Amino acid sequence: MNFRNYLLFPVAAVLCASTIRVGAEDPAPGLERFYIGTYSGAIFKSTLNLGTGTFGARTTAVTVGSPSFLALTPDRKFLYAVNESGGTVGAFSVNPTNGELKLLNQLSTKGGSPAHIVVDKSGRNVIVANYGGGSVTVFPILSDGQVGASTAYMKHPGSGPLAHCTTLDASDHFAFVCDKGLDQVRSYIFDSAAGTLVPNDPPFVAVARGSGPRHMTFDPQFKRAYVICELSSTIIGFDYDPAKGVLTPFQTVSTLASGVSASGNTTAEIVVHPSGKFLYGSNRGKNTIAVFTVNADDGMLTPVQQQPTGATPRNFAIDPTGQYCIVAGQGSNDIRLYTINPLDGLLSDTGNKLSVSAPVCIVPFILQPPQPILSARALESNTFELSIGNSLDILTYQLFQSTEAFSTANWNLLATGTPGQTKFLLTNTLPSEFFRVGVLPNY
Repeated sequence: MNFRNYLLFPVAAVLCASTIRVGAEDPAPGLERFYIGTYSGAIFKSTLNLGTGTFGARTTAVTVGSPSFLALTPDRKFLYAVNESGGTVGAFSVNPTNGELKLLNQLSTKGGSPAHIVVDKSGRNVIVANYGGGSVTVFPILSDGQVGASTAYMKHPGSGPLAHCTTLDASDHFAFVCDKGLDQVRSYIFDSAAGTLVPNDPPFVAVARGSGPRHMTFDPQFKRAYVICELSSTIIGFDYDPAKGVLTPFQTVSTLASGVSASGNTTAEIVVHPSGKFLYGSNRGKNTIAVFTVNADDGMLTPVQQQPTGATPRNFAIDPTGQYCIVAGQGSNDIRLYTINPLDGLLSDTGNKLSVSAPVCIVPFILQPPQPILSARALESNTFELSIGNSLDILTYQLFQSTEAFSTANWNLLATGTPGQTKFLLTNTLPSEFFRVGVLPNY
């Protein structure tokens, strides 16, 4: 096992009320990788140092078509991209060492200008929203990572449908599709095992005429959903019934500052912070990220900031730790980095940016978690407390025990924490003189 750190201490010492700590003086702060979908004929990649808040070099992951929106499988072994100009979905294998991508296959999405793609939580299927003609297509993920022949295709009815985004609920049982042309959020019953879609009852929730719903996101508890409307520069909050897959609107709020006209502005992306306390939406034209606080009791949004960005912030991502906001400026041809204040959600420009031609989508993930700092403290009898420092709330830590002081083998699972748990109560039952425990973050 490749532990990020381990603690080796004399049992007698820790049980004599001393505290023992092990770890580097300057522990590794953690590293993220992110992929960048573009309109410039390539998928790029870079890294983000979580300690210094700096980008690594921007390099080409693969050269291919017009790979706008991207999605990774949960195990990060495969990446999928829609090619808007070619009307295809492409499957790529991920080199775990350097992050480079290899094209596995491409298939028609059965619709024009595919605008969005998502991988279900089981990693079994990809779902594509076809902007041109307004349709949704499901493709199974084969054992080798390729996309197989489509298992579902739903064409939206009516005049001028424009499917823009698919969002899955917590159980992968309901799929919601924002249709900008119909001013509807359409609801489907999704079977991830069979890869099928069936219209829900009711089949959609309507929004104000001319709003142009574009993207939708859930809060971390999946109690509420938020839809950003491209044409009206508004965000609509919905209460969510997970049993029936029904959305009920409770608030509509502007993405612009009070008194600012929506003329010349269109919105693009919407993201809820991992803490659930803040919400962010991008304004193209006014070129800002709108920041809102989220009321924990009722989900109501309160505007708190308009953070200037580069030109045409088409897409942005909150990194998995919740520390940074990474913004793709399609018009300014750059990626810019902003810190997030954990108390109020406000953004601050770090000044760090990457040059990328026509960026459209950003997909970040943890490449290396921060190096944990371990300490042990005696409590009573043979019981002691093991604490993990330099940790992340989003990680789940596992402790493994070895009776051999210097062997790299023979590790036995000792405890599995809950997400964010950093303190463990342990009892020594070993006759050995030394107690050895290793920590393994799951991410």
